[in-house]
Amino acid sequence: MARLNGQCNPPKFQTDPLPAVAPDGAPAGPRAGRFFCYPLGMPRFVPVLMVLLGALSGFGAEAAGSRPNVLLISIDTLRADRVGAYGYRRAATPNLDRLAREGVLFERVITPVPLTLPAHASLLTSLYPPRHGVRDNGEVLGGSVPTLAEQFHGAGYETAAFVGAFVLDRRFGLGRGFDVYWSDFRLHQFAGADPGEVQVRGDRVEAAAEQWLRKRKSAAPFFLFLHFFDLHGPYLLPAAWRGKFPGRVYDGELAYVDDLIGRFLAALAGRGLANNTLVVATSDHGEGLGDHGERNHGFFVYLSTTRVPLLVRLPGGARAGTRVRGLARLVDIGPTICALAGVPPKTGLDGRSLADEIAGRPLAAVPAYSETLYPFRHFHSSPLYALRDQSRTYIQAPRPELYDLAQDPGETRDRAAEQNAVAASLRGQLTKLVAAMQQAARPPAPVAAQVAQQLRSLGYAAGASSMRGVVFPPPAGADPKDRIALYTRFQDALEQQQQGAVAAAVAELEQMAATDPALFSVQIEAGVAWQRLGQHQRAADRFRAALAASPESALGHYNLGISLSKLGRNEEADRELNLAVALDPSFSRAHTARGLVQAQMGQGPAAVASFDRALAIDPNDFEAWLNRGAVRGNMGEWQKARQDLERAAALEPDNADVHQALGTQAFLAGDTGRALREYSLALKLAPRSSSIHSNLGLLYRKSGRHAEAEAEFRKALELDPGNQEAAQALRAH
Repeated sequence: MARLNGQCNPPKFQTDPLPAVAPDGAPAGPRAGRFFCYPLGMPRFVPVLMVLLGALSGFGAEAAGSRPNVLLISIDTLRADRVGAYGYRRAATPNLDRLAREGVLFERVITPVPLTLPAHASLLTSLYPPRHGVRDNGEVLGGSVPTLAEQFHGAGYETAAFVGAFVLDRRFGLGRGFDVYWSDFRLHQFAGADPGEVQVRGDRVEAAAEQWLRKRKSAAPFFLFLHFFDLHGPYLLPAAWRGKFPGRVYDGELAYVDDLIGRFLAALAGRGLANNTLVVATSDHGEGLGDHGERNHGFFVYLSTTRVPLLVRLPGGARAGTRVRGLARLVDIGPTICALAGVPPKTGLDGRSLADEIAGRPLAAVPAYSETLYPFRHFHSSPLYALRDQSRTYIQAPRPELYDLAQDPGETRDRAAEQNAVAASLRGQLTKLVAAMQQAARPPAPVAAQVAQQLRSLGYAAGASSMRGVVFPPPAGADPKDRIALYTRFQDALEQQQQGAVAAAVAELEQMAATDPALFSVQIEAGVAWQRLGQHQRAADRFRAALAASPESALGHYNLGISLSKLGRNEEADRELNLAVALDPSFSRAHTARGLVQAQMGQGPAAVASFDRALAIDPNDFEAWLNRGAVRGNMGEWQKARQDLERAAALEPDNADVHQALGTQAFLAGDTGRALREYSLALKLAPRSSSIHSNLGLLYRKSGRHAEAEAEFRKALELDPGNQEAAQALRAH
């Protein structure tokens, strides 16, 4: 998958200002200028529902106390055919299967896009991607797009969300309408990782949600969104579960998440809430698992990645055991929940309520739309669009595809050539649908004139980016079917990187890049691999190639800025990082990286302003707290420096760097006792740190403990013979 904006490896800077010098020529104290970073359709309210769903008294103006709670569960990357209730014989999903027995199972549900953020944007807005404007991971849902949480919040519900993936972090716009939006990600802990894979394991998500449930005191009903990312790689299945599913890690992850869902449902029951809670369980997309040659998801739009489960358990167990065979869509879930809970839905949605279907009154068939722009934006190929009706799938590609789902549910026998008239009819329907969506679409925001000028001044062609909108039908381009083998090689190279075989990975990535310089993601990943090998000029060359394909990529400018800073070209780095944050103001890591570069250039107030912007986006940005504290220390703002560093220590109490920084702040503020405590703790955490030994030696020297100071300087040089601070101190001893 493509990297999100926020790749976790900004540089670690060591500023080198002239230190204060004692009369004898030895350093008078530790350098204050040390900075730290860790490379890292309207619903119908029909009277029959009032009878069938008597447990729900929310269809109209009933009192708030009679309205049901709502629990919406998203199990990321879950294909429907791996759940027991959907016929999978090897499934270990007793809790999902129980929801199916006690509720309503929809047999055919289609997601509009097999990518996490765009799909969840559709789930929570009931709009197709062209209409809500989020077409890829890393984009931001516009503030003018109404959300399901806002509807429930406006109806008097207490709203909360607990999400397991950084790709759904509140900075991407899904947090609007939620009183609580728990997204506890510490990016600096994921050194060098793709933020698209940064996750919190499901047990922490469930525990946080359960704690919220225990502590809530409101008498209002709640709307609770739970998101589990565990089925999405990289897998973090606990060891005890891995042993139960040898060679079946996907099934094991599903069993694990199913167990967590059971745990939370038990917590609901234990608090007497189960009987008045509407429970909806679904997924954002499926997983290829090798079907059609696709290992993961996002590259194709076959049913393996676009068919998802949908289970609805009504309060009081109404309609238990019902199976709905008609085609449904992910965008229908929001209006359905609103109808069942008695919350007035928004108008102008792409989705419609399925409450009639639940009540046994089939709705007129509506086709399901799907898309993926991933091959276009990241792999220099054509985008893909699909339209499905009750019995057929049509895929718009350079070589269009048609499948008869009654005879070929796996979509393995293309009938487009032999059933040309059918294909043409479905293509016409798809063209009309896309035209209507484009007319009402939220296009990408144009690049600001000032930013466009900056791009041009640096030699980039502003407006020429594949990251921007596409037209339908798409222009001629490589068929993703012809690129799947290359894409598989790409994924293999990424796995090599994750396993530490970076040199082998970069060699493979370079070969792929040579076949087509416009392979954006290949160029980016090759650059990241070169960064890991410390080859920053080669990394910069790859990032420039990526930017030639997509000049408006904040990610490309960010990574180029990092490598330029490593090469000591800080003014160029600052220009690139400035472009990154101008193109994507929510890119907190780029703000932090720019602050580090500005600190390196001696621009303290500007650096503090950059760290301020990073912390406004991500209050848990450890590196921003740590480095803002260091900069403020350099500026003599001792109290503010201490406050920032203590906030960093609260986030990472066992981090040696933050305690070293606190020691230095105390030393320079004249508090030698606190400095000794902090340096001692830092040394306990990192006993082989030359710089901490050197700092401790300087402290001992100031305190008149000369023998101990000499011992620390000698230890510092033993660990790092290049430690000039320690060497100078010994010469002057």
